Amino acid sequence: MDHTRLPRRALFRSAAAVATLGVGAACGVPGRKKSTGASVTLKIAIVPDPTGASDFYRKQFDTFSTQNPRIHVDIVENPTEQEVNAVSLMFQQGKGPDVYRAQGSAALDQFVQHGWAADLTPHASADFFSRFPKGSMDPKISGLHRNGGLYSLPLVAGKAWGGSLLCYNKAILNDAGFSSPPSAWSQLVDMAKQITKRGNGKVYGFAPQTSVAPDVGSFQATAGPSSIGSTGIDYRSGQPAITDRSLLDTVEMYRNLQHQKVMTPGWESWDGTRAYTEFAKERLGMYVAGNWHINEIVTLNPQIQIGIAVTPVPDSGRAGYPGVGSTFQPIWSMSAKSKHPAEAWKLMEFLVSPEFQRAYFEKFRSFTAVESAWRSGVKLSPTEQAMLTVEDTQIKSAPDPSVSRPGGPAQLITDLRGNPDLSWGPAAVAAITRNQDFGSKAASLNSSLGGFLRTDMKKLTARGMKVAAADLAFPSWDPLSNWAPGSR
Repeated sequence: MDHTRLPRRALFRSAAAVATLGVGAACGVPGRKKSTGASVTLKIAIVPDPTGASDFYRKQFDTFSTQNPRIHVDIVENPTEQEVNAVSLMFQQGKGPDVYRAQGSAALDQFVQHGWAADLTPHASADFFSRFPKGSMDPKISGLHRNGGLYSLPLVAGKAWGGSLLCYNKAILNDAGFSSPPSAWSQLVDMAKQITKRGNGKVYGFAPQTSVAPDVGSFQATAGPSSIGSTGIDYRSGQPAITDRSLLDTVEMYRNLQHQKVMTPGWESWDGTRAYTEFAKERLGMYVAGNWHINEIVTLNPQIQIGIAVTPVPDSGRAGYPGVGSTFQPIWSMSAKSKHPAEAWKLMEFLVSPEFQRAYFEKFRSFTAVESAWRSGVKLSPTEQAMLTVEDTQIKSAPDPSVSRPGGPAQLITDLRGNPDLSWGPAAVAAITRNQDFGSKAASLNSSLGGFLRTDMKKLTARGMKVAAADLAFPSWDPLSNWAPGSR
């Protein structure tokens, strides 16, 4: 699922090195195979999100085949939550797709490690890279590179995956006596209580986004380093920090809301569509929405009085911003096993062409990676303008060793992300739903995380991938400011 962003051109260093590499590719870098001229069929694995995506992609691939008469596109559609496993199984059976949705950083890591993702560098030219915001394809920050090679292409604009929006129903807030959205945690709590009380079981003031409550991390990032919410590590020190007050206080706020029956009952079983469906039906006053939810809400209820605001901050004041460690999230990848790499690259190019990305924006109102598709010649609605303003206000660039420090540090974070037992999320949800203290759970997880990091560092070093705790530290990082790539 996808949505929005403003550019951060001033944050990114020049992509001269990448462009130079691309020029070499255009001149005939070894590994770039030419088309055979014969008719071919390409298999592409997609997901049916957002709503209407199935029909949209079919029409777009028909357009592609019209432009490339000898290339037919065979679509394999997997449920969103099953895409990674389904594609992996296809490769294991020797029937992998030529092009597929890689579905984010962690999944791309797996595909690259198994040799299922092709390095796209030999195919990409300087002209190709010029489609994207200046500097955004720098291998140190793109989020699409692994060990210097380009292994994926983006769909949505850079900040679209980095943060969330406080989505509120203006009419519901007004009926409860509030003329503006909450700006502080205590205001959110008080307003949610009042809305729930007035709703009398029909309308609730607040609810988590899904059953795993990812929005806990959105609030945590306003109270401390965003890296704690994403990995459990404070990247200022490189040390485990699940016991940090920023996280403990956020979970406690959610626990109190749940215990006092302010939040919508049954959210513990919600999938990724339920929150925006409840909101569209005007049974929910406020929630922290994913960027892609906004269009879904308006589609379901065009008359809804929707408001967009920044995530409320602690009463003591803001201590951090939601952070993004890379310019883009990986979406489209090409198989390293494809028998038709030249044709598969044509399809990859099409997916990030201005024409395709403009069509995607016009259909789903998602701000795409090729910003020329919506920066000019497009009228934005007041809600879309508000989304851009909010995201530009509250999203900052942040350090991420898995992006900026290849080798041992990057592999360490990849290994950590692949170990769900070290995620604080399930323990937080358990504390919230069972009215339990999160502090003791956090302390146990913090200890386990420290042990894992020490053990994995030794294993990686023994394999020749030297890594130490200092490699996870960025002492100069201020969570209230943009982090500059290359700084410590």
